[in-house]
Amino acid sequence: MTSRRRGPRSDALRNDEHILRTAARVLAEDPNASIQRIADEAGVVRLTIYRRYRNRDALRRAIFDTAAAEAHQVITDTEAGDPVAALRALIVEMAEIIQRYPVLSVSTDWQPRPGDAHRPSPPPPARRMHQAVFELVNRGQREGALRADLPPELLPQAITGTLHIVTRFARSLGTDPAAIGHQVADLLLDGFVAR
Repeated sequence: MTSRRRGPRSDALRNDEHILRTAARVLAEDPNASIQRIADEAGVVRLTIYRRYRNRDALRRAIFDTAAAEAHQVITDTEAGDPVAALRALIVEMAEIIQRYPVLSVSTDWQPRPGDAHRPSPPPPARRMHQAVFELVNRGQREGALRADLPPELLPQAITGTLHIVTRFARSLGTDPAAIGHQVADLLLDGFVAR
């Protein structure tokens, strides 16, 4: 009899998701929050977090990796269709991801600067997501759906930068959190859509 290797149980996945969302909220409020505080807020013992993440940086990296993987999935699900519609879906989903993981709206290291030798390269999930967005923009430019007179690197930077600022200050701007993604998509894509 051969044993099959199984993935994590669904309750373990839910628990991990709860820990990541709680950590994202707590770290957005206090970037130096202790693992104990995160565990208390999540309603788990500290050892539960340490079993999964060796320290706060590993926990933060897991949040970024999860967010990048979720964004990449949107691109994967829409990549064969219209590039403008795919970018719109991506922007809306990224706004929702930032709301699920609020630390993304206050962190400055979630989007590395191109060519910056002093910053570490993004982890594989973020690299895959960035590459997929770049390829989507390139395809949109080749097909004439997006302006070809702008560098393709500009739109991904504009998406992340605008979402970063708008979600961070949404309350003070009086913006409905559910509408942020759609508003940012309208703002950015109307400027990039070919005339």
